[in-house]
Amino acid sequence: MEELDDEKMLASAVAFLAVGQEHEQEASATLLACTVKVYDSGSTWWVGNELQQGINIHLSGPRTAYEIICDVNNPIRETIRHAFDAILPEGTYLDSMTASAEIVNIDPDWRSLYLDFLKEGKNVSNQAVDDNANRMWNNLRFRSESEVKIAEALDRAGVLFLPNCKARLNTPQGRRNHEADFIICHRGKWGMLEVDGEPFHPPTRTVEDHRRDRYFKEHGMPLVEHFDATECYNKPDDVVSRFLKLLENTRA
Repeated sequence: MEELDDEKMLASAVAFLAVGQEHEQEASATLLACTVKVYDSGSTWWVGNELQQGINIHLSGPRTAYEIICDVNNPIRETIRHAFDAILPEGTYLDSMTASAEIVNIDPDWRSLYLDFLKEGKNVSNQAVDDNANRMWNNLRFRSESEVKIAEALDRAGVLFLPNCKARLNTPQGRRNHEADFIICHRGKWGMLEVDGEPFHPPTRTVEDHRRDRYFKEHGMPLVEHFDATECYNKPDDVVSRFLKLLENTRA
C-alpha cells in the first residue's frame, strides 16, 4: 500500500473541494482550519480477488469544525467524507472519519484570562464576541490559531494593532457595523490585514468581503490586504513583514 502523507492527503482533499459547488467550497474552508492524521484502521474488505485496506481519517480543528465532523447528519461532513473517498490511493477505503477539538496554545496567565471570559467578558478588551471567538491570547479573543499567530507576530514587530474590532461605517444601506480581522497602525499609517480561508471566511464570502473592504477604503483606509490562513499559521512573521512593507509604501 502506498505510504500516506498527512499533509498531502489534506491538501488533496482541499483541492478536490475548492473547485466544486458552493457547499463543497464551504467544506474546503472547514478542512483548511484543521490538521489531519491518516492511519491504518486495521480493517480490511475484499473486493473481488483484491484485499482493500481500511483507513481512518482523524481531523483536529476549532469547535465549529469539530461539531461538523461529529454530526453524522451534517451535509458538509458528508461532502468532506466524499472528498477523502475520492483521493484515497488505490487499494484503500475510508473506514471511519473522526474528530477532536484542537489543543490550543496557552498563555502563562491562561486561567485568569478564561475566568475573565466567563465573567461575561467584562475584562476582554476587544469586540470579537461571537461564539467562534473562543481563543484567548493576552486577554484578547480570536477565532482561529492563524489569527493568534498573526497577533503574536504583530506583537514581536512592536506595532499598534486592533484585532477583531467592529467599526461603524457608511454603506449604501446606511450606517452599519463591519469588522476587520486586524486594523494596524505603523509609522503613522493605517491598514487592514485579513486572514482568509477559515470557516468564517469561506470562498463564498469573497464578494461580501470585498464589498466590506470598499466601505473601509471609502473612509480613507489606504491599505486592505488578504492573506491565506495556512500561510498566516505557518509563516506569520513573513506575512506581517510583507504587510508592513506594503503599508510603508502607501500614501499617508
